[in-house]
Amino acid sequence: MKPLAHAVLPEEVVSRIREEILTGRLPQGQKLSETELAQALSVSRAPIREGLLRLAGEGLVTLTPHRGAAVVRLSPQDTRELATLRAALEEVAWSAACTKLDDAGHRELTAIVEEMRENVAAKEHERLVRLDIDFHDKVFEIASHGRLYAAWTTIKWQAALYLLTRRAVSEDYHEIVVNEHEELLIVLTAGEPGRAVSAINRHIAGGYLRLLASYEAPEEIPEKFTTITQSSRRRV
Repeated sequence: MKPLAHAVLPEEVVSRIREEILTGRLPQGQKLSETELAQALSVSRAPIREGLLRLAGEGLVTLTPHRGAAVVRLSPQDTRELATLRAALEEVAWSAACTKLDDAGHRELTAIVEEMRENVAAKEHERLVRLDIDFHDKVFEIASHGRLYAAWTTIKWQAALYLLTRRAVSEDYHEIVVNEHEELLIVLTAGEPGRAVSAINRHIAGGYLRLLASYEAPEEIPEKFTTITQSSRRRV
């Protein structure tokens, strides 16, 4: 990690460690030493300690008595819960956002997709997960539903960790991420709630299906995704 500037704020520590996790430079299960992080960032241990507490609240870090901090390691059950809960939240968000999308929101979403494209073309894959989350986060903002957005923020960084796992186990993430989000934006622009909900469910279920394939023990497909994943299997 590059050292932070002097008079560092806890938010900067949180942001830096979060980015290290979401790029995979701090992998799942990695132990996090307050001393080593403080030295790497050239700060005292106090903001590191506060930062780890906040990252634990985001679901990215575990804090265990006598064992310290570590990056969360998502289990198959964790990914199942994240996929189904995220799908439920995104259904509401996309149904609302497709009727509220304005020119400014469209430009912002287009810019994110273009940045994805540039990163893929340059084979700079580390930022793709963050851009993926930024795209969906923007849709939740456009939906203009305060409580929905608050619910999304409680899982969005774990959803990013889920995507990082998905990226690691299946190289096609880099191949399809741009096209999938271009298609999602087209559907969102059409302003048809039913079509938008179907599209986002296919998107989430497709990623979950690919992640399932990496598990050593078979995992039951959630009923919500059964039809979608069966049709996906015929295409994969």
